[in-house]
Amino acid sequence: MKPKILFLHGSGTNPLIFRIQSRNLLSLLSPHFEPVFLPGFHECTPGPGVLPFFEGAEPYLKWLDDSSPSEEKVCWAELDRLVAEVEKKGPFLGVVGFSQGAKAGMELVRELERRGREMRFWVGVCGTVPFQGGGDEVREGGWKESLGLGRAERTESFHLIGGEDPWRGESERLVGFFGETGRRVRRFEGGHQMPLDKGVNREVVEWILGVCRM
Repeated sequence: MKPKILFLHGSGTNPLIFRIQSRNLLSLLSPHFEPVFLPGFHECTPGPGVLPFFEGAEPYLKWLDDSSPSEEKVCWAELDRLVAEVEKKGPFLGVVGFSQGAKAGMELVRELERRGREMRFWVGVCGTVPFQGGGDEVREGGWKESLGLGRAERTESFHLIGGEDPWRGESERLVGFFGETGRRVRRFEGGHQMPLDKGVNREVVEWILGVCRM
């Protein structure tokens, strides 16, 4: 059996949509790994760029309500639920997350490290940081508060940041949630999306294979 990699979709999508969005990466990963796509816990409106192409592909899902720090803290009381799903469907060598899914993946690997059951790697594409709802002052205090809970130090990380992504600043901040050793940052041409360039996707897969020593 092939080793498994966990895929966590962005807000306002679902596993089917994320599988299509990730097709270029999957074509290179599939010979080596089994991708497993989990559905988010909450129904919501479609995410950025989802319509009209994915009209009728409901339900649209998200992992948490991050419209305000207080709402997000309530949702992360469900982190045990995500850990339980991972333990039931795993084991997983690593996780690939897009947008809010990258944030969920960061929270997951950080929690697994606390419990002594870490994954080998985390790949975040156009990721967002915790506690970003509200005004500028609230957002600034929110992500710094979360960072104060500690970094994921033992999980190697690959950060893919879109040069034209409106949420690029959050992706840059998310880098700091991982230890400097084993951390890699790759900026690519594009907006809030999975990379289309074959070279970028090949670079990610070669990095994963190296981390997993395959």
